[in-house]
Formats: sequence, C-alpha cells, structure tokens
Amino acid sequence: MKNVIIATASVLGIIAVRMILSFAISEQVAEVFTQVSCGALFFYFIILFAKNRRDAKKHETESNNHRAK
Repeated sequence: MKNVIIATASVLGIIAVRMILSFAISEQVAEVFTQVSCGALFFYFIILFAKNRRDAKKHETESNNHRAK
C-alpha cells in the first residue's frame, strides 16, 4: 500500500511540474521533463520490486534453514 501512495504522489508531482513548465517555459520542455521523469519512476519501481523479491527470498531461505535445525 505504501508503494501505491508513493507512486500516486510521484505522478501527481510530475503532472504539477509539467503544468508549471508548460506555462513558464514551453510545452516542449514540459514534454521532455515528463518523459524523463516517468522513465526514471518506472525504472525505480522495477528496481524496488526486484529488491523486495530478493529480500523476500532471502528471508524465506533463512526461515527454512532455522526450521531444518
């Protein structure tokens, strides 16, 4: 649930910055910012997902080792 809130807040932040950039500078700058930031956000969550899976497997292995003893 925490990751969903973080993702939602990030997307809302990206939208707000895009609106500000499109009014202050230009639509092209806002579009580049949006593409780069959405790409970075996507890869952040892919890495976070992989890290969580690795930690869960490590924890599961440690639990199984303790049970076997």
